[in-house]
This record gives sequence, C-alpha cells and structure tokens, in this order.
Amino acid sequence: MKQRTRVLLADDDPIWRKLLPHQLSAGEFEISTVGDGRETLQVLSEEDYDVVLLDVNLPEVSGLEVLKIVRQSEDAPEVVMLTSDKSLQTGVEAMRRGAFDYITKPADAELIEAVLRKAVEKRGLIKENRILRAAVSSQNRIGATVPVHQSPQMKKIYSQAEIVAKTDTTVLITGESGTGKDVLARWIHASGSRAELPFISINCGALPENLFESEFFGHEKGSFTGANQHKIGLIESADGATLFLDEIGEMPLAMQVKLLHFLENGEYRRVGATRDRKSDARIIAATNRPLEEDVKAGKFRADLYYRLNIISLHLPPLRKRKEDIPELIEYFLEKLRLRFNRPRLEFSHFAKETLINHNWYGNIRELRNTIERAVVLSPNDFIEEIYEPGNFLKHESFAPNAPAAIELLPLEEIEKRHIRQVLKQVGGKREKAAAILGITSRTLYRKLKELDLEN
Repeated sequence: MKQRTRVLLADDDPIWRKLLPHQLSAGEFEISTVGDGRETLQVLSEEDYDVVLLDVNLPEVSGLEVLKIVRQSEDAPEVVMLTSDKSLQTGVEAMRRGAFDYITKPADAELIEAVLRKAVEKRGLIKENRILRAAVSSQNRIGATVPVHQSPQMKKIYSQAEIVAKTDTTVLITGESGTGKDVLARWIHASGSRAELPFISINCGALPENLFESEFFGHEKGSFTGANQHKIGLIESADGATLFLDEIGEMPLAMQVKLLHFLENGEYRRVGATRDRKSDARIIAATNRPLEEDVKAGKFRADLYYRLNIISLHLPPLRKRKEDIPELIEYFLEKLRLRFNRPRLEFSHFAKETLINHNWYGNIRELRNTIERAVVLSPNDFIEEIYEPGNFLKHESFAPNAPAAIELLPLEEIEKRHIRQVLKQVGGKREKAAAILGITSRTLYRKLKELDLEN
C-alpha cells in the first residue's frame, strides 16, 4: 500500500483548520493541524512531515520566521505558504526565503492538492540526490574492482552469488580478512535490480559504540547534546539500495536487537523520534569472525545470526585456491602499470613462482600489497625479487614431490606468531599493525587479549 503524504497545516483560523482536512483526499493525504508558530516548531521537532502548509500571519512566531528555522534542517519538509495578500509580494518574499510555493487564500482543494503533489515530488528528488552525493563522496559507488578467479571453489561461489543477486534476501559473507568479502558484496549489488542505486558500506569495527544507533538510524534535532539538526542514518540513505555491514561481529549487543527489528519489519526509528519509519534497504553482512562461536559465548545474538544467515557464502583463503594467484598477479600488475605509467612491468618466472607458492595469511590484500612493494622497490621494470617488510620473501620449491619444509602448527599459533612479527616490524605501533593486518585497531586489541599478546 502506498504511504500517505504527511501534511502539517499551520493556520490560526479554526474554520480553515477544520475544513481543509475534509476537502483533501483522505486516501492520499494525512493532515495534522496546529494554530500558532511556536506549536508548529514544537510539532516539527517531534514528528516528520513531507509538506507544511504554513500561514504567513501566525501568532507567537510568524510564518516567515518558522520558514527560516525549518529550512535549516538537513531533512526539512517542503513548505507551501498560505497568504491573503493579493499583491503577491508576501508570496514572492516567502519563495525567496526557501518556500516551495505559495497559495493565496481562499483556494480550492484541487489547487492545493496539485501543489502538495509537486512539493512531495521535489522532496523525493532531493532525497535521491542527497543519497547519490553521499555515495559518491564516500567512494562507495560500484566501479573499480572486478572479481578475479579461476579456482573451482570461487567459480561455484560466484555462480551461487549470481542467483542470490536477483533477489532481495539478506546475505552473510564469511572468510578470513583480505579474502575479498567486500568485492563479492559489491558484485552481488551490481548484478541485481538495485545496481543503479548506491552501494553504501560501513565498517562496524570502526564505529565508536555510542555512535552506532545515530549512524544507523539517524537522529532528531535536540535528541542529545550536540544534535543541532536532523541527521539521516545509513538505513534511510540505503532505502531502495544496498547497505553492506562489514565486520558485523563487532556490532554491540544492544544495537543487534535494533538491527534485527529492522530486518524483520523493515521499520526503524530515529534517535529521539516518536514514530517508526520504513526503509527498503537490502542488507549484506560480512565477518571474519566465527559467529557460531560468538553466539555460544553470548557475544552475538542467535536470532540475529539466523536472520543474517539466510544465504551464507564462505570465501576460502587464498592459500587454498592458488589457481587464482596467477590471474590476480596480472590483474594487480596491470593496475600498477597504469598507475605508475610503467607499461613494461613484468615479473620474472622465479618471482612469479615465489608469489604463487607463498602461504598468504593476509590473503588477497597481502598479495596486492606485496606486488606493489616489489614494483616500487624494483630498480627496473623486470622484477626479479619479492620483498616482505624489511626482508626478501622466501622462495619455496614448487616441485610436486618436494618435502614440505613447513612447521605444522595450530591456526591460533600461526596467527599469534604473525601478529607478533607484524608488531615487531612496525615498532609496536598498533594502528599501523592493524592496517597491515587488514583489521581495525579495536579488532587487534581484542585479538591481543585473546592470544595473550598484550605484554
């Protein structure tokens, strides 16, 4: 069912306030009324309206002063001024101050309805443009990264993703850090019916806990200290589009309840608001954490996990799909050729084998950074050596019958040693270490505690 246009009629004439709501189409317009300027501002601070029919000559606070205050809001309703001034001077002044239009009283309901419809149409266009600008400015639009893969595992995953992309169902993407979860999420969005709308991404691990609700759902002006204007949240910005929640496992438990409510009902409420809103945002979530274990430990809600996990796509680590490495090498090398204007860049056979045979615990992100480092440090365009920070990358033989010269260790111990080594290389600087590891500082802090590496 189409949602009715919410209209606030602000007029000090009680007959007009009583008559007009009965004249307008009840199925299309939901009319509320107020009698003075102060009450108008109070109601607008508590409720959301699409259009305000605002009389110029209001008591307490004049209509033009109310207009000035209303237009300062980020998500302001359109304002149509009502005036008895036949000279048109007042109406023209109102439009100069930001009113959408003006109507000279008395006016018939048919004219008012036509103006209201045009005002709503304009507000919708403004909202769409705001969403698009936000998506472009945050560089979250689809564009650069094309999925590169040759391995049977990845072909199967992208075949499943192609089917999922044609639906609006929730998707949970799992896999180690750096395996390309964001690339898969963007590809799903770009392959579906929402491709022309923004792909909006947020890293849950990068948000301070006290800002989660405001960032996701927005807030009303004055709802807390520092809330000087209305704020549109991510859920509202992604209406009709896709919202990608990276590192969903870092979301606080209190926020998980509210996200679940939105997933179940498509409804949310801004901080400080008194009524729910609706959004048709598609949710794709990703995590490098074992959410099943977090559920058992009480760190993640079971009901939210099951709601997110309707479709689950698991990306295997790069060391288990080495067939993808040669194509990834060429893909990243081509980008660097263009970036550095070095069209003859090429790896030697030895260097390429070194890259293919290495165990990439940082996955694709680590491979990409290693290739860029080799290009930057190479004295010429024929690259023969691969460097890790402060050292050469060890080349391991790729002969089929060569004995495995690796120490077999539990995964936790491998992770522990790798984190310790990275911290050593960066002089203990945790923010820098987190960036190299491809995780947030908050995630690194948690891992240091879990792996007893704080000292």
